[in-house]
Amino acid sequence: MPYLVSSIIAIVSAMIILFTRYEADDSTITAELERMKSMFIAVDGFVNTYIESGGSLENVNFEELYENGILLGNIEKSASSATDKEVDGIGFKSTLTFPGSTVRWQLIPNKDEKNSSYKLLVDMRPNSSLFSKGAFAESFSGREYCEKMLFGTFQNNRVSYDETDKDFKSTIGTNSDGLFVCIVYK
Repeated sequence: MPYLVSSIIAIVSAMIILFTRYEADDSTITAELERMKSMFIAVDGFVNTYIESGGSLENVNFEELYENGILLGNIEKSASSATDKEVDGIGFKSTLTFPGSTVRWQLIPNKDEKNSSYKLLVDMRPNSSLFSKGAFAESFSGREYCEKMLFGTFQNNRVSYDETDKDFKSTIGTNSDGLFVCIVYK
């Protein structure tokens, strides 16, 4: 009898926990994650086109892609805002925000791997849907899009660009700060 009572209490407790953590509408984050997937594919496609047209990963960044006519027609080179400068320190040279999106992307060569890869810093902080579930969005994007789809390496401890070292700083980043780096190998 005590086993039956404790089993019922355990089941009721599990149901309470399940129902209190359930959120009725996850469609917003699902849609944003699908947009992230298409942006990952687009960025990798831009880099592939750049390489196929004779470009070197040693010089890859969004300004280089823009000047070579590789970025989409609706993506224009513009002066960076003060907010962008606070985040990355170098403006458009290696940052991009897709039209209709608030996620910021920063593309630089990977100096550590003898130019056989590039690094992509993804800043989801301006997107309230993704940032509200930062740990999930960061982990899912890193695992599913960076590692599985692009066969890259996911790093969630990188938080900003270091102008001196020309690399992303490996500092106190967390798995829920809305920032991560994807290293994509070519």
